[in-house]
Amino acid sequence: MTREQQTQSREKRPAYQNAIVVGLVLLLMGVSISCVQFKVSTIMTSIAPHFNLTSEGSTWLMSIFTLMGIFFALPAGGSAQRFGFKKVMLISSGSIVLAAIIGLVANGTSSGAVLMLSRAIEGIALTFISTCAPIAIQKCVDPRRVGTATGIWGCWGNTGAVVAAVLTPQLFASAGFEGVWIFFGAFAAVAAIVLFFVVKEPGIPLSEQIESATFSDVVTQAGTGVPAGVDAMSASAPTTRYRDIFTKDSVLHLVSFAIINLLMLALLGLLPTVLMLPEKGFDMSVAGVATTVPSIIMLASSPLFGALAGRTGKLKELYVVTMCALGPGLFLMYTQTNTLFWVGAVLLGAVGFGCLGLAIAGWMKVVPRPELIPKAMGILTLTQGLGQFLGTFLVQMLLGPDFSNWLVAGIVLMVFGFVGAAAVLMVNYDLA
Repeated sequence: MTREQQTQSREKRPAYQNAIVVGLVLLLMGVSISCVQFKVSTIMTSIAPHFNLTSEGSTWLMSIFTLMGIFFALPAGGSAQRFGFKKVMLISSGSIVLAAIIGLVANGTSSGAVLMLSRAIEGIALTFISTCAPIAIQKCVDPRRVGTATGIWGCWGNTGAVVAAVLTPQLFASAGFEGVWIFFGAFAAVAAIVLFFVVKEPGIPLSEQIESATFSDVVTQAGTGVPAGVDAMSASAPTTRYRDIFTKDSVLHLVSFAIINLLMLALLGLLPTVLMLPEKGFDMSVAGVATTVPSIIMLASSPLFGALAGRTGKLKELYVVTMCALGPGLFLMYTQTNTLFWVGAVLLGAVGFGCLGLAIAGWMKVVPRPELIPKAMGILTLTQGLGQFLGTFLVQMLLGPDFSNWLVAGIVLMVFGFVGAAAVLMVNYDLA
């Protein structure tokens, strides 16, 4: 590239925003919707009778939430590209407030169907927000700092689960169902206000930003949203098709990502109910906190594994190691109540959930071309929704109507973890 071309390229770039600020605002948005997702996990058995829901029916309060991701993930990516990530995220937050109001109406009428409707709306909102956030990082942050912003944002799911698990039992005890729904609806509104005033959406489309980046700007680091080894100056943006995303490597990577989400929802969505069984002996508040221990530890382990991958270039090897720890850790938490339970929690958090940042970084490495990123994020969100749906629906079937088959569920979940590790072993992450 000539010096004149480099100068023109720099002039074309938008004014990038602070990576840490953007990451923190998007983290706040993510936490707000993750709290909404997991607010029912610890109170599911308490509210089910009021809404005339059976044990099987109550699990749909989680399952329908994730099911929406399967149907709306692809439209979410297209909407972000067409209307802009900021507008889509703000409307999604508004829909969370609307869903909270519908939930209050459901409570007043004891209508399980209306409550399910509110959860479906919340599920759609999560799909759009989680799809738009990586696109926001791509558009707003210098390519050399994308990894920083992505690493911060990447903690949103588990952080929200921790907050919800700690606060929901207290809110429910002091203010009842109404207090829980109003509090988390207001939280989503506050997060939207912060996004509105702090993050500015550049006018230059993502495809042009990718096109304007020099080769040296596109660096490899854990959590980065820009594939390494791609001369972005030569990457024009022709018609992009979803089928262009699917290769052997990308499909195998999606299998591993679906399994991560399946196991995560098995932990955060259903394990609290299992722990409250008489033979387990956990009360509501302790069960909620106990299941968030891996998530709390993950706040340190996920960035650490990301940094190791960036420094060593051993993304695949680290990804395999973390995936191998997921199944055994979850097996111990499902089947034990003594010291081994806490060993499983630490193993899951310190090693297993270290895969989260690696999964995002690995996905960006197997996306064939940079201009496919918006559509690829829609595919990734769809996979996330599918995995999380199976993590509630399938695992509930394994547990049985009275949740007593926890040993069988634990064994199957451990096998899933090893299948995910095997899928990663077959992926070539060096093509990018």
